[in-house]
Amino acid sequence: MIQCKSKFHYSRLNDAEQGAYNSILSAWEAHDPRPSFSIDPQGNKIDLEKTMYSLFYDNPGLFYVDFFGITYGYGINNISLTSKFSYDDKQIDALENQLEEIVAQITASPQFTAMDNYHKELALHDYLVKNVSYAGGGSVGEAITIVGALISGSAVCEGYAKAFKLLCDRAGLSCIMVTGKSISPANQKEGFHGWNIVKLDKACAGSSAAKCTHVDLTWNSNCRGPSDTCRDYFNLTDEEIAKDHTWDTSLYPACISPELNYYLKNGQCFESRPALKDYITAQAKQGNKAIAFRLNGKEKTDEQILNTACEAVREAVSSAFTIKVRYNKKIGTACVYIS
Repeated sequence: MIQCKSKFHYSRLNDAEQGAYNSILSAWEAHDPRPSFSIDPQGNKIDLEKTMYSLFYDNPGLFYVDFFGITYGYGINNISLTSKFSYDDKQIDALENQLEEIVAQITASPQFTAMDNYHKELALHDYLVKNVSYAGGGSVGEAITIVGALISGSAVCEGYAKAFKLLCDRAGLSCIMVTGKSISPANQKEGFHGWNIVKLDKACAGSSAAKCTHVDLTWNSNCRGPSDTCRDYFNLTDEEIAKDHTWDTSLYPACISPELNYYLKNGQCFESRPALKDYITAQAKQGNKAIAFRLNGKEKTDEQILNTACEAVREAVSSAFTIKVRYNKKIGTACVYIS
């Protein structure tokens, strides 16, 4: 099985649940579809649902186990599982080899390994946003797995989050899968959702210390235009992402490091109209056709941003042009497209 180092959800289980987790994982690693584990009537109770979710969120390498096809048998002193695998042993081995090659191509190049942790995280984020499309409609199937994201290039939120966790782990970055609800920036509908928390320094491991941030690959992939890489949901604090995401904050490390936000870190965050106008003008003069930024302070409207952008571009180019604006009012991010 393709291994991941960080096991955040495992750390939240009691001793009995960790024992069950380890027994099931060992069996599935050996491609045994019938794991079992002992229970102690006098010991800690086992929350089986919590244990199963922990297994799948910690271990993207279990892409071949059909989570929805598991049945349980209850004995006096043990619980047994009958699980379904989506592939036979030969197919599993072939897919694992293919996935290992892809992961190595992304994370083992000299250029990548020379990066600091922040730029490694950004590079992995950008790779998935550019190379994976959202698998809307129909049955989930491989779309919830790393096979969907990294091989087929099509995934739903769970597939995005698992692929990002795998890549981060291989790059030496601790990464957690988060589950909750969110409002889609595309259709403004709320639904169940999965994303990640990344821990960029050792101080975060097992604590709520600084340098932990939210990353939502799915919404960034859905929001991007044909000529840009959307980073609206890259390294947000709890307060920032809570504007359109909800989750049980007691279960996860606190994210309180605004300085790691992409726009703030890269000087693309503005509070005044003149400063924004100057930035757009400078970018347009350099030939940039997709100009992304974040707005702080008083809420703006699409029309206000469009008017500012038109004035700025008019000063930068002499030929005729058209402008479109993508604006996420909830978190204040925007992108101006010039053609």
